[in-house]
Amino acid sequence: MEAATAVLIRQPLTIESLAANLKGGQRRAFDAVREVSSERGLRVYLVGGPVRDALLGLPVVDLDFSVEGDAVALADELIASLDGKVIRHSRFGTATVEFPQNDTSEGPVRVDLVSARRESYPTPGQLPVVEPGAIADDLARRDFSFNAMALPVYGRDVELHDPHGGIEDLAAGLVRVLHAGSFFDDPTRMMRAIRYEQRLGFRIAPDTLELIAEALAEGCMNTVSGDRWRHELEKIFEETNPVAPLRRASERQLLAGLHPAFDKLPEGDYEGFRKLDNLRRESGRVTGGMCLAALFSGWDTVEGQSVIARLRLTGQQASIARDTIVLRNSELEVRDLANHPSKLVRYLSGLSAEAVESWAGLTGDATVAYALRRYVREWLKVKPAITGDDLLELGAVEGPMVGEVLNILRDARMDGLVSSEEAELEMARELLARQQSVDSE
Repeated sequence: MEAATAVLIRQPLTIESLAANLKGGQRRAFDAVREVSSERGLRVYLVGGPVRDALLGLPVVDLDFSVEGDAVALADELIASLDGKVIRHSRFGTATVEFPQNDTSEGPVRVDLVSARRESYPTPGQLPVVEPGAIADDLARRDFSFNAMALPVYGRDVELHDPHGGIEDLAAGLVRVLHAGSFFDDPTRMMRAIRYEQRLGFRIAPDTLELIAEALAEGCMNTVSGDRWRHELEKIFEETNPVAPLRRASERQLLAGLHPAFDKLPEGDYEGFRKLDNLRRESGRVTGGMCLAALFSGWDTVEGQSVIARLRLTGQQASIARDTIVLRNSELEVRDLANHPSKLVRYLSGLSAEAVESWAGLTGDATVAYALRRYVREWLKVKPAITGDDLLELGAVEGPMVGEVLNILRDARMDGLVSSEEAELEMARELLARQQSVDSE
């Protein structure tokens, strides 16, 4: 195993130094939490990702707070000053506050608040049983050491809480779980370990790798629902470079643990990953649809449908997955129809436009890629310049004929046979005259 990357961390981290790097709505939210917690005498801590990223000198994306008390009540107080909305999750004592940025061109600010709690897992892989706890309990339930740090935002207590060696692991560039049963309690942490490892340029600690291998050998991935695994894959798809964690998950047998069909993907060197990586380098980013297309392009219809069922893909995701397999098997037909837009539109009718766009980026056939991109970006949007009312004024009888003529005009414009409204009107007159002649016989 390669040595972990040494990381320069920012020490000491204080509330003031962290707040100074927050801008706009984030700073407003942070100040509001700090003010309310001080006024109410609440012990509130900034926890997890924001603390980790601030120590690494990375931008703080979302604000996560742990409250020794009622986090939902605190959220209700915050919206009065932030003019936002609260999404409550009473079962776990958590709430999310969302409010708009002052700059409406940016997305809303999110603030997550949790009531400090301890968790137990009566059954591996299932959601935990929770009960109120202190900050030490709340940190002990978290996934990795560098996510188990807390910075108080109330009073004068400015000492960073780091009971599990998070700073040490950050400095060493290591992803480490907190206890030996972590992956049995929540197997999705294995996928998260891969995601953090690749995003931060870290390495999974040797003892944590051994625990992953042990959990896989025990079949623990089967204890988690498809919805939760789909959510973890969606998180990977959102990464700046999703190919790296997908490759690593394949190498570590995590994908094969999701479904046996993934055994067909050569470890780390799957063609779909290479294509996806090339697409990312060319365009600067890839979408979730492209990631799904890359994964499903290696399977036949039966295997694909089985994986769709296991991961409980959404309707849109399932369409992309199924249609990718269709497109991969239809490249000869697409190539033959590349110079006949109207015929290609009919041939591809009903397929997901996102699947078509994704396969255009993944196919190795330049002619197919060109045709598919024009299909999505141009030909699908073609409409005749004249309308049904125009046809009625020309003497068409209201009914199916109007739609048929409009379709012919659309195809003619798509194929370059007409290029102006006048040319369409002339073609429409000819079509209607021909039909009237047939009707009069």
